[in-house]
Amino acid sequence: MKKIVFTLLISTLFSCGEKVSVKKEMPLHEVYEMRVYYTHDGKFNNILSRFENHTVKLFEKHGFTNVGYWTTQKRDSVSYADKFILQNKGNSALVYIVSFENMETRNKAWDSFIEDPEWIKAYDESTKEGPIVREIEQVFLNPTNFSKLR
Repeated sequence: MKKIVFTLLISTLFSCGEKVSVKKEMPLHEVYEMRVYYTHDGKFNNILSRFENHTVKLFEKHGFTNVGYWTTQKRDSVSYADKFILQNKGNSALVYIVSFENMETRNKAWDSFIEDPEWIKAYDESTKEGPIVREIEQVFLNPTNFSKLR
């Protein structure tokens, strides 16, 4: 399996601008899945907690490659291009990308994740006071021939 090495440069607060390089190997995949989670009012921290404490680890257990997780950033003035912000009434949304070798392995990974008793328990516990997620957007991405992810 082909792998790509991502190099992250981190500026430290204590070293006058020195940079620390962290390398992480990531397999090259055919399918990247981007999801955006819009939460119900007052539930954004709940989704972050569920992902941090349960979902990310369970994704790995079931063969997902966690590419990255982000939150949208509020802006004083939004434009028509700020769909994530406008769609969520100015509130933050969770955006993440996971990857898979191909669509078949993606489908199997999601099926096994959804049926995992550990996930079912985490989901049930996190939604005792009502649902967290209001809407999910999903986009499948395939790297171009000139992408470093290819």
